[in-house]
Amino acid sequence: MKLAQILLALVFSLSLGAKAANPSDVDSLAKDFEATKKKLEDAELKQRQVLSALYQLNKKIKKIVTEKGEMSQQRAFLEVNIRNLTQKVEDLDQKSRQQRTLLAERLRAMYKLGGPSIARFLFSSSSSASLERNLKILGVVAGRDLELIKNYSRDLKDLETKRKTLAQRLDNMKSVEQKIASQEKALRKEQDLKGKLLDGIRKNKLFAINKINGLREKSLQYNIDDTGLFDLLFKPSFADQKGELSAPLEGVITRKFGLMKGQDHPYTLTHKGIFISAAKGSNIKAVFEGKVSYVGTLPGFGTTLIVDHGDHYYSVYSHAQEVKVNTGDEVTGSQVLAQVGEAPQDGSSGLYFEIRHFSEPYDPQQWMKGL
Repeated sequence: MKLAQILLALVFSLSLGAKAANPSDVDSLAKDFEATKKKLEDAELKQRQVLSALYQLNKKIKKIVTEKGEMSQQRAFLEVNIRNLTQKVEDLDQKSRQQRTLLAERLRAMYKLGGPSIARFLFSSSSSASLERNLKILGVVAGRDLELIKNYSRDLKDLETKRKTLAQRLDNMKSVEQKIASQEKALRKEQDLKGKLLDGIRKNKLFAINKINGLREKSLQYNIDDTGLFDLLFKPSFADQKGELSAPLEGVITRKFGLMKGQDHPYTLTHKGIFISAAKGSNIKAVFEGKVSYVGTLPGFGTTLIVDHGDHYYSVYSHAQEVKVNTGDEVTGSQVLAQVGEAPQDGSSGLYFEIRHFSEPYDPQQWMKGL
């Protein structure tokens, strides 16, 4: 419920005549409100933790999916090589058997032609030199056949060794793939559990928000004179102002939130805030009431102010000069905090602005009115 609606309901209830406030009822109401608000803060913290865990899980799953793809390609390459080696082994084995058969046939032929025929071939030589030559011819024929068989056997052995090595690598790779698949299954199971936990946390947040609104409506039944209690119940929160916050500066947004590819380089950069270009010396205003939690210089951002708006919401103002506030000061919405200075990187004048919840950056344009 917006503050204007609450105040309108309050005025309406007062006009009808609200009940006198029982101190015990009011005290119980305040305690219930504080406890519910604490539950809401705890739920937001748990939600952030679960979201962070889910982000890490997604990174791990993405890495595993990439590894699976790479290993799948390597396995396919190994399987092709093993098939090729297997084919070569079969071809060599066949050639070796053919060569052995050919040698056996030659030996049988020589045996059949043995006795006088071989003797006639050997001793038909007219000289000892001719006889020696004929003996060498027979030796060379048989030697070549035997050497060819030996070469086949050696090559066959080498190919078998390579095939066994590749087959072992393939088995190892399949084992690793199974482990990776098991890891992915476990991560996706954890991811599913975290997702269910996140749904539960979001339901608890919604329940707490509805209860807070219900307690506010209930408080309208009483005449509450305690200003502190009234502020506790009806003081607007930063989260309630999403889309309604005033801009911290009048100017033009020249750098938006999120991913942006550089014009002078091929890299994609992440901007966690926006840059509002404006004339040097322009007033920088607080977007909402809060407490100044930091004033100082940050590398690359120059003079920077951080305002704590409660409920772990912060606004960040960088490239400032002529700072008007100090750390610890309470500030109101639209209060002047400083003036626009120059960006240290390029000397351009303007304000670098962020909105954060805990340490998570949010897109300021979704929170500002008119930007």
